[in-house]
This record gives sequence, structure tokens and C-alpha cells, in this order.
Amino acid sequence: MGESKQLRSPELGVIFQITEVEAPTGERLWEIHDVERNRGFRLSMTREALSRLASEGGITGAPNDVTMQTAILAALERALVTPPEKISGEMYDLELAATDFTPA
Repeated sequence: MGESKQLRSPELGVIFQITEVEAPTGERLWEIHDVERNRGFRLSMTREALSRLASEGGITGAPNDVTMQTAILAALERALVTPPEKISGEMYDLELAATDFTPA
């Protein structure tokens, strides 16, 4: 497991504990916990998704850490404001989208 970080969503004020985990399949995976509400997320970025992101969002190469953190927070905010409501104690699967890499 990688190093954990705490990040606060600027839009929602939610604090997340984010840990990047090793994936033998060549994708990037993060385990993310909403510390205040005990909700979890598995966020992935597969090689195919990165290729799709490049074609849809103009992203070239591997995004830097700041870009990744911004995109991760955008994906989490998107998940929290779209139905269904996220329930305490549950784990949800998410995938990064091209729109997560672009400012609103």
C-alpha cells in the first residue's frame, strides 16, 4: 500500500483519506474514505481509461500529482452529488472521467 493523504473537498468540505494501492494489472487504484461519514470509494484509472481521457479530454502522458489530486476530488464530488445517496458503511466503485481533469 502507498502513503495515505488527507484531502478536503473545496466544494463540499468533506475530508477524505486517500491511499494509492498497488494494482498488478497496470491500472492506478485508490482506496478513499470519507472520514466523517464512514463511506468508502475504490477509484480506478485503467490504461484504457487513460487512453480514453487523452482522446476526450486532451490529457497527454501521466498526469502530475496536483492534477491527479484535483481529478480525484472532482470524481468524489461528482459521486457525492449524484444519486443514489452514498450510505455510511458502504464501499463504492468509481472511475476517473475526462471531465474530472477539467476545471468547472
